[in-house]
Amino acid sequence: MSDDLILSLEKSTDEVAWNLYRKAIRFGTWDPAEIDLTHDRDDFEALDQDLKDYLIHFCTGFLDAEENVALKFCPWIMLGASTQQQAFLSTQLLEEFKHTEFFLRYFEEVLGIKRLHGVQNLVQQKLDERGKMMLNALEGSLEERETALVEGLTHYQGIIEGVQAMAGYDVFEDVYGSKGLLPGSKEGFKRIKEDEGRHVGFGLRMLKLLARNEKHANRIREIYSEYLPYILIRYDQPVVVGGREVPTPVEVNGRQRVTKLFERRLKDIFGVRSVS
Repeated sequence: MSDDLILSLEKSTDEVAWNLYRKAIRFGTWDPAEIDLTHDRDDFEALDQDLKDYLIHFCTGFLDAEENVALKFCPWIMLGASTQQQAFLSTQLLEEFKHTEFFLRYFEEVLGIKRLHGVQNLVQQKLDERGKMMLNALEGSLEERETALVEGLTHYQGIIEGVQAMAGYDVFEDVYGSKGLLPGSKEGFKRIKEDEGRHVGFGLRMLKLLARNEKHANRIREIYSEYLPYILIRYDQPVVVGGREVPTPVEVNGRQRVTKLFERRLKDIFGVRSVS
């Protein structure tokens, strides 16, 4: 993710959106079906049971998140204020389905099981309600549409992708990737992170711009404050796989990671490190 995309407001939003759209066309063409997972299957079989089960739990969280937004993202596109903005946002929809495909394939070819149920992510679970609110705003005034877009960008690009997903990439690297394990998964996460870097960069730039309006700035802060406890639950919850509670690897440090990224995103938007 390019920090100068967030920090600089010299270019118009439409110009930035179109440039990112073109980047997605040129560089976002990787195919989830072409990533080699042969070594991952061997590595997975060689892991001890705790690391196997944690990987299953971890990938379940990512699959649920990617699929959930892929199925609900259309209102974000529809609230784009221009052809250029909708063009870029439409690339995100395709990319979320690609990410979903990668994890579906990973469960089938590497983990060899169906996804778990019961991995809590309350921020994700609230996307259904958010999408309905954004759809309703399409029939409202320009101010209502803009408010709904602010809330949607904060919820998804600002928190789910900007905090939760970015923390997840680092967790995978420290627990598995840095040890030379699961190269196919490492390649998949690299590609997904590149895609989502574009999503987050654009979303945070939009929020930085929209936060010039005090009403929008207050609403952004409110959503971040409201969702912080839900963000922390993602890593505070017990990890249960096959009816057995699994120890969390010491490298995870989930609470510390998401708290640091939470503060970083606020600084990206407001230039401060506090929601108050």
